[in-house]
Amino acid sequence: MPLTPLQDFIWQHRNDDPRQLALTAKKYPAIQISLAAAQIQALQKIRPKIPTWYREGMEFPIAISLEQASSERTAKFKAGLCSGQKMADLTGGLGVDSYFFAQQFESMIYVEQNAELLAAAQHNFARLGMQKVHFENSSAKDFLERTTASFDLIYLDPARRDERKGKVFQLADCSPNILEIRDLILKRSPKVLLKTAPLLDLRLAANQLGQVSRIWVIAAEGDCREVLYLLERKATPKDKILISAVALSDNDPISFDFTWDEEQLAEAPFSPPLQFLYEPNPAVLKAGAFRSFAQRFGLAKLHVNTHLYTSKELVSDLPARSFVIEQVCKYDKKVVQTSVPKGKANISCRNFPDNPDHVRQKLGLADGGEVYLFAATAVENKKVILVCRKV
Repeated sequence: MPLTPLQDFIWQHRNDDPRQLALTAKKYPAIQISLAAAQIQALQKIRPKIPTWYREGMEFPIAISLEQASSERTAKFKAGLCSGQKMADLTGGLGVDSYFFAQQFESMIYVEQNAELLAAAQHNFARLGMQKVHFENSSAKDFLERTTASFDLIYLDPARRDERKGKVFQLADCSPNILEIRDLILKRSPKVLLKTAPLLDLRLAANQLGQVSRIWVIAAEGDCREVLYLLERKATPKDKILISAVALSDNDPISFDFTWDEEQLAEAPFSPPLQFLYEPNPAVLKAGAFRSFAQRFGLAKLHVNTHLYTSKELVSDLPARSFVIEQVCKYDKKVVQTSVPKGKANISCRNFPDNPDHVRQKLGLADGGEVYLFAATAVENKKVILVCRKV
């Protein structure tokens, strides 16, 4: 597909500052500079988030669609969970998830009610050489009521913005409302994969959805990015639902699997800080695997509400950051500064009355360096500062 003059301009100026470029309209009378600047800004966001899509001639019509779109890393992980003959993405959006899912299925239907987004997805899929996708300009509910097709999988990522563009995360506030169309979806597919906001409480969502058989909590780049619920026609008892806390990286995913039943029965001993400290990855913490994490790896917790763990001997290959504890200090400037001679540290707070900025200011430290300080509540409710270095 040959590039239009606008597309060629965008690609040639892809490394320019969009704000500065927007001020040069008189210099390029044949180019709609405001549009070009917006597309260049989108390309610059796409490059780290969805590198496969960083190429000439792509179109990104709505900024918010890029914000909510999956990253390439999380989209590939989701696509790797399922395969089959036919699937439908009922909330197509920018099309990132559809693009990677389509590589796992023989045919795909992309459904999107926003005509501008749909047109962009069609254009981009053509650019990417993805030809086995059928496009439907429709709401999810209208499509389900109209279609007679059956699918191996239906996927939804409901929009988490209300009519005033404010962020929402409760299931009933998202669009489409999965609670209203759940039964209709399950008539068309034995499996439904639902993506939700990380803020949503897992147990609440499982209770509301009713037919959840599996949950994945996905973390990447140090943050919890999304939560996936697999719904099936046959209900799984709530306490038996398998929950996978998954940390994605450049290497193979690291997964911690447990059930709520296992978590309830697990025992986590408590201990003052020992030789080593462990901070579970964000997916483990979001999933709520607090006691089962300790029991599985033979660790002790610092406090019932402090989700940091300790051991005398180093435990390797954990879904966690591991540290050597060099010093356990009182929350006192003079005491801590003797243990941080360069005056720089990375500060985290766990079950502690002050936030990291307050702690940094009180202790008179700069940010950064090789030292890691954990301000935490330990056994007997002691407020301590743990001076650590990464293993």
